[in-house]
Amino acid sequence: MAFSVMVSMLVSFTLTPMMSSLLLKRSNSKSGKEHRSGRVGFFRGLSTQYGRLLAWSLDHRFLVTVFALAIFATAIPLNSRVGRDWIPADDQNELTLYLNMAVGTSLDANVKILKEIVEQVKQVRGVEFVNPYIGAEITGHSHTYIRLVDISKRNFTQEDVAKDIRKIMTQYPNIRSRVNWPSALGEGESYSGINVRLLGPDLEKVGEYGKKVYDQLKTIPGFADVDMDLDINSPEFQIQIDRQRASELGVRAADVATAVRLMIAGEDEISTYKEADEQYPVTIQLLPEQQKDPLVLARLMIPSTKVGQVRLDNIAAIHRGLSPGRINRYNRQFQVAVRANLDSGIALGAAAEKVRGVVRDVGLPPGYASRFSGTVKTLDDTNKSLIITFLLACIFMYMVLAAQFESLLHPFAIMMSLPLSIPFALLTLWLTGRTLNLWSSLGVLLLLGIVKKNGILQIDYANKLRRDGIPLREAILEACQVRLRPILMTTFAIIGGLIPTAIGVGAGAAQRSAIAVTIIGGQTLCLLLTLIVTPVTYSLLSQLSELRVAGALKASRLRLGTSRFFGL
Repeated sequence: MAFSVMVSMLVSFTLTPMMSSLLLKRSNSKSGKEHRSGRVGFFRGLSTQYGRLLAWSLDHRFLVTVFALAIFATAIPLNSRVGRDWIPADDQNELTLYLNMAVGTSLDANVKILKEIVEQVKQVRGVEFVNPYIGAEITGHSHTYIRLVDISKRNFTQEDVAKDIRKIMTQYPNIRSRVNWPSALGEGESYSGINVRLLGPDLEKVGEYGKKVYDQLKTIPGFADVDMDLDINSPEFQIQIDRQRASELGVRAADVATAVRLMIAGEDEISTYKEADEQYPVTIQLLPEQQKDPLVLARLMIPSTKVGQVRLDNIAAIHRGLSPGRINRYNRQFQVAVRANLDSGIALGAAAEKVRGVVRDVGLPPGYASRFSGTVKTLDDTNKSLIITFLLACIFMYMVLAAQFESLLHPFAIMMSLPLSIPFALLTLWLTGRTLNLWSSLGVLLLLGIVKKNGILQIDYANKLRRDGIPLREAILEACQVRLRPILMTTFAIIGGLIPTAIGVGAGAAQRSAIAVTIIGGQTLCLLLTLIVTPVTYSLLSQLSELRVAGALKASRLRLGTSRFFGL
């Protein structure tokens, strides 16, 4: 964009004057006076009405100032009504269904159930083809890629298709399912609209609090695919060592762990086998049916420093139990993550506030905490960055304008229109049912640059008229009426150029249209107010500058008279 603006400036300095010299002709007025811009045709009546309104505003500057401040104050309630999001979900014609079967489900059973689900998914409206996949990394886990027909060929969204698939999954209450669509974060399977992590020193308590949050989120409308990453239903053999007995027989706990891992996991290399030029590692492992028999495991021999070898059941008790299949940690603390996807009817910011309220209701004790990750964390970071961006943009614009006008006050008159555009941008988002997200925030940033050009046109010409000796009030009225036509021309040209983007269709249209809609609505609604506030502010600041100069001259004369009186 910056490069395009520089090229545009080069064209306006070279090609435009050359074409003007060839195409434009001198107009000979019968009265001998040239028609000023904005005083011919349709713009004559419009300029006259605008001049009357501006004259009234200059006579009632206090009322105009109060009205402008009131308009700016509406940004507070509008900001609370407009939802916040990072990047809204865009229909890209594809979904992914993630399934986690019940613990202990065999591969054959997993394949059979997945085939049943896939056949039902194929019958869902808008589904073009389905590609299921079962990986060997996680037992009972699968994911299914679902391709939808192009958005131009259907009158429903990918979210509607996801709801239909979730209805199918209600027939399988023992299967944990989640329907995701492509995310700008690119997190794949781990992506969820809401991802809150509960942290603490005790895994069992963290799991209890996570289960409470999970249960409450399932009852809140707008939350879908609620899930938690802690599953304590994984069966296992628990070996409880009798420390006193093991010490008497000279058996170390580390030797017990090594022997059990050697026979059950089968990952330790005990030797190598060489055949021709190839060498292969040799591992040892019990047969699958032996691994499930506690009597076989009890006969496992453990090395001893006193009696040679000892049977495992002589120093330990073997029990069947349940435990988490996977334990996650964050910053040396146990972690349980609760995830959920969001419907389009609830914004990400509002959903995050509801989750924070649920966590407060659960009442985490001292030593336990909660943190957001994923999209919510990115949203918070983006909001902070955007605030800094807006401040820096205003500072840089002020520096450039102050250098161009060679004044510290005139840029303030121009930049008074910037805060007035924000309430109207928020009003546009609220009326169109959109959220304040990354794209609409970019539209607000661009809106600031577009709005200020109106004030530049007005004040630049007003300064020229004042240098020609015209009084302040007449200079303001004349400059604003003359510059009305180019202001309207550029404004309507920008709006016309953005209309196709605002109406855009196809994949990615929602993201592109957010920028255009924000600029169109903000620029259109705040145009009249900025055309009034900027001249009024310029009038106030100019009089303030004149009073300051007059005061400085009076003080200088007083000092000069005092010096002459004392003969200095």
